[in-house]
Amino acid sequence: MAINAAKTVLKQGKTALFICDVQEKFVKAIHEFDKIVQNSTKLISALKLLNVPMLVSEQNPTSLGKTIPELDISGAKGPFAKTQFSMYTPEICKELETLCCGGKPDSIILIGVETHVCVENTAIDLRQNGYEVHTVADCCSSRTQEDRLLALERMRDIGCHISTSESVIFKILRDAKHEQFKNILAIIKAPTLYTGLVSVSKI
Repeated sequence: MAINAAKTVLKQGKTALFICDVQEKFVKAIHEFDKIVQNSTKLISALKLLNVPMLVSEQNPTSLGKTIPELDISGAKGPFAKTQFSMYTPEICKELETLCCGGKPDSIILIGVETHVCVENTAIDLRQNGYEVHTVADCCSSRTQEDRLLALERMRDIGCHISTSESVIFKILRDAKHEQFKNILAIIKAPTLYTGLVSVSKI
């Protein structure tokens, strides 16, 4: 299948981050949750330096709790409470209209839980409405690894770009001459934590 390389580009001023339902009640239930959170923290810190706008949702927060305090969502839009299994709610759609420099983003970076439920349903709705979606695999998880990996495959099948946190950061950074390059390097100095996305062969 031919790939339009232009659609894989992430541009400052035309890209936003969606943080999907990283809530208190998921802490003990989600596969590799602590590692997902550490990777997400690194990504969020870098995207803040790059002035990427962020939008946060919470699934039924009365039952599932608030967004975990480990994630710095200061300055983000939301959190927006929801019950549907997609972040593409009327309230969030309204925010999208002016989220990036007074207009809509072209691309959405998508992280959160659960990969096969709210993350996947959000990706489907975003793709159906014309957005490029970059699902950050090492910042997404489910209760089981099987659900997580199969959901990532399905999202790829509908045209999502399945990426990693560092790949996304460098796509927006684009050039070592960027004014935030040294600050970004300090953030990514620690390696991204392995979350079981690929098999590691023993030599």
